Amino acid sequence: MTGNVAVGVNGAAESFAAVRWAAREAALRAVALRIIHVQEWPVPPERLEHVAAWGSTRGGPVSPERSRQDEELLQQAAGIAEKAEPGLAVVAEELAGEGLAHRALLAEVETPGSVDLLVLGSQGLDSFTGFLIGTTSLPVAAASERPVVLVRNRETDSGARGGHTAAEPGRLVLGIDLRGGEDHEAVLEFGFAEAARRNGRLQILHAWTLPPMYAYAETADPGVGEELAGQISQTLSGVVEPWQKRFPDVPVETRAVVGAPGAELVYASPGADLLVVGRRKRALPIGPRLGHVAHAVIHHAECPVAVIPHT
Repeated sequence: MTGNVAVGVNGAAESFAAVRWAAREAALRAVALRIIHVQEWPVPPERLEHVAAWGSTRGGPVSPERSRQDEELLQQAAGIAEKAEPGLAVVAEELAGEGLAHRALLAEVETPGSVDLLVLGSQGLDSFTGFLIGTTSLPVAAASERPVVLVRNRETDSGARGGHTAAEPGRLVLGIDLRGGEDHEAVLEFGFAEAARRNGRLQILHAWTLPPMYAYAETADPGVGEELAGQISQTLSGVVEPWQKRFPDVPVETRAVVGAPGAELVYASPGADLLVVGRRKRALPIGPRLGHVAHAVIHHAECPVAVIPHT
């Protein structure tokens, strides 16, 4: 998986942190970085006719000249990317779409061959409340057909620092849910590929709780819980084993722990380069949504979070 990397900017500090992260990711993948600014409603009067006519498709008229403010924003973002990764090819562009920015970004992601990884900033609060998701990041992560990485503006995060050396490999955390027969292929492929690019190690975590039917049995025989834990650990190892063979140079640690999945992933996030979680694609009457585990890590993890859609 070595495709195009794009990052959305809106002038907030969080979006510039996302630019730095995306620049390093593009360099790791040896691809150019696309910096995208979306013109949202309301727009300046001189642009109304153009935006209304162009809609949210890529086949419309050529965009008029950017405003000075837009031009300065894109130049600033490009400068940040080039400083983070000297020599990186950077393309800065503006999209005009009908409605809110997330709709234009989703339309762009859905264009074949346009974007393979989208990086967005997320507004940070503090270590107790995690970070507040803006009006763009959350709906894009919930509906995107491509992986989305959410980055906070925290230079102290390991994911915001430079790369690691072979002697001190970085750590990526990947959450897997063994219940419900979910397809883990997309999540595992992304996690292993990212660890390989960074010469990093992968920590794969599955959190579980004792089913209610076992509660009384464990009271009578504590070994029941230990037996179930052994079975779960064996299942997790079986799911991961083919990917370990495919990526033999990636050190892997698998852990099956008792606890709430979202909380356990958040506990594992300090010091990690990236936390990877899946999002099941499903058609709902109220539209796409993120599950409670993805919500937990997006709000509280102390490193960038990658949300990977899967069946």
